[in-house]
Amino acid sequence: MWPFLSYPESTISDISGKTYDYIVVGGGTAGCLIANRLSASNASVLVLDKGCVNAGLLSRIPLLGLLQSGISRLHAEPNTNLRGRHVQLLSGDMLGGTSRIHSMVWSPGGRAEFDGWARDLGLDEWSWDKVRPALARVEEGIQRRQAGDTGIMSFVDKVMERVGLGAGGGRGTQRYARSELSIDGNGERSSALTAWLDSSVVKERREQLTVCTGVLASKVEFADGGTRVTGVWIRPVDGGADVLVKAQQEVIVCSGVFGTPQLLMMSGIGPKDHLSLHDIPVVQDLPAVGSNLSTHLLVPVMSELPKKHTLHIIQTAAILWHFILWLFCGTGVLASNGQFGAAFLHSTSLDDAPMTVRPSKDEEAPDLEVLICPLSTLIEHGVPGVPCMTWYAALVQPYTTGSVELRSASDPNKPLRIQLPLLTDNRDIKRLRKIVRFAMRLACEFGSPATGYPHAAPLAMAPGIDLEYLDSMLDKSKSKKDKKKLVKAEPLQMDAWKTVTDLQVDEYIKRLVTASYDPMGTCRMSLAREEGVVDQSLKVHGVQNLRVADASVFPRPGGASISASVYVIAERCAEFVIDQRLKSLDT
Repeated sequence: MWPFLSYPESTISDISGKTYDYIVVGGGTAGCLIANRLSASNASVLVLDKGCVNAGLLSRIPLLGLLQSGISRLHAEPNTNLRGRHVQLLSGDMLGGTSRIHSMVWSPGGRAEFDGWARDLGLDEWSWDKVRPALARVEEGIQRRQAGDTGIMSFVDKVMERVGLGAGGGRGTQRYARSELSIDGNGERSSALTAWLDSSVVKERREQLTVCTGVLASKVEFADGGTRVTGVWIRPVDGGADVLVKAQQEVIVCSGVFGTPQLLMMSGIGPKDHLSLHDIPVVQDLPAVGSNLSTHLLVPVMSELPKKHTLHIIQTAAILWHFILWLFCGTGVLASNGQFGAAFLHSTSLDDAPMTVRPSKDEEAPDLEVLICPLSTLIEHGVPGVPCMTWYAALVQPYTTGSVELRSASDPNKPLRIQLPLLTDNRDIKRLRKIVRFAMRLACEFGSPATGYPHAAPLAMAPGIDLEYLDSMLDKSKSKKDKKKLVKAEPLQMDAWKTVTDLQVDEYIKRLVTASYDPMGTCRMSLAREEGVVDQSLKVHGVQNLRVADASVFPRPGGASISASVYVIAERCAEFVIDQRLKSLDT
C-alpha cells in the first residue's frame, strides 16, 4: 500500500503552546533526514512545513514529478545581460521538499570537493575523511538504480571515448558516467520523505515525532538579549494569528535557499542596513544572510533524433504502454528521468582547437559538465515539431553570485526579491562559451559516421542558428499554434562547432542560459561571521540553540548535482546535534 494514504499530519491547534526538545523548521530534503535521526535518539521532535504530504500519483512517477502541484516557481529580477529575461528557480513546497521534484540524479561531491572546503576555507570538519562516513549512512537509506536508455547511450559512450572521456573515474573527478538515480525497486521516486519520514516512521515514533503541515514560520523567539533561541512563531499558511511553539534544546532551520534567509532576516538576523530598511530590529548583524546565492548555469544544444529514441515518445499513444510498464513492472521511460548520463570536466583540461579532453589531476572538483538528456529542454517553448536530445552544457562553479532580500518585514507569503546577475564575470563567460562549443562538438560527433548511429542527427538548436527564428520561437506572446507555423530553421553544418564565432555563441547564450534546480549559498558556512552565517557545526554565528542545515549553507558551488550533498549536510548536522545532546546528558 502506498505509505502516505493515512499520513499523520498535525495541525497548528494540535501543537500551539507546546514544548519540544527540537524544532525542525522545514520538512524538505534535509529536514526529513534530521527529524528521523533526532527522533530515533529518544528526543521529542517537531517538524514544521508550509506544504502538505501531497503524495499523488505524479509524485511517485519519476519522469512526471514537475507536473505535480505544490511547486513554487520563483523568478529573479530581470537581467539586462540576458536581454531582460527572468531566470526561473523552483522550490518544492511539500513534505520532502525539492527531493520530490528534482531530477533524482545521485551525484555526490567527492574527495576533491570536500577536501577543497577544508584546504581552501579552513572547514576541517568537512574534509572528505569526516564526510565519507556520513555519505555511507545516507546511501544506506536511499535506493538507487542506473538511468534508463532509449537506444542512444551506446553511441554516446563512443562519442565520449572519441573526445577523451572514457567511462570511469571516481565521484567528484573528471569523468564520463551513466547517471545513477534515486529511484527504488518499484520504479518510484526515492525522496527524503519516502526514505526517512514516511507514515510508518511517524506512527511508530508518535511519542517522539510530530509533523505539523500547512504552517509558516514567521520568526524565531529569542532570550538573553538575542543570543539564544527558545522557540518559533508560526501561523496557518492561509492566514491567522501567530502562535508560539518552544524548543528546549535547539531550533534547526531547513527551509531552503530562499526560505531560510527569509526567516532569519524576519527574525532580526541579517545585514543591518537591509533590516533597517524594513524597520526590523537588528538582533544579530550578519551581512552574509541572503548573499552568495549561486547556482549551476545551463545552456542547451540539441540534436534532432527519431521520436522513438527520445522521451518525446510519451507525447504519443505509447504513453499508455509505458504507464502499464511502470505500474506493473516499475520499468519503461516513466521509471527514469530526463538525464541518462553526464560528462564532468575541468575547463583547463579542455583543449580549445580540437575540443578534446586531456587527463587531469583530481585535486580540484570539475567546473564544467555536459548532461545527456533525451528530450527538448526548452520546456516552456519546445522546438516546434522536433523530437530532440539535449547536450546540456553546464557551468557548475560560477564566480557570479546573487542575493535574496525581503519585500516584507512580517509576511512570509510575500515574494522575495531575488537578484541573480548571470554573466557579469568575464571568467564565467569564457568558460560557459567553451563548454557550449564542446557540447556542439559532442552533438556533431554523435551524428558522424564514426559513431555508427543509424539515423541522421542534425543540430536542431545551437549557436549559429538563425536568430530571427530563435527569437520567434522564444516569444512568449506567441501561441503554440503560431509557433508551429514557423518555418523550421535550416540545420547547422556538422562541423559548426569549428566555424561559429564567439559572438554567435554569446548571443545564443544570452537567449537560452538558465539556472539549474541547484541553488545554494545564501547562509554560507564560514569560520568568521563577517564572511558567513553558520560555523562548521552549522550553528548560526552569535546565537545559541540555532542551526541551519540545507543547501543555503554551501560555502561555495558544488561540482555536481547537489541533492546528495544536501543529505550529507543533514546527516552531519544530526551528528553534531546528537553528540552535543549526549554530552549534555553526561554532565
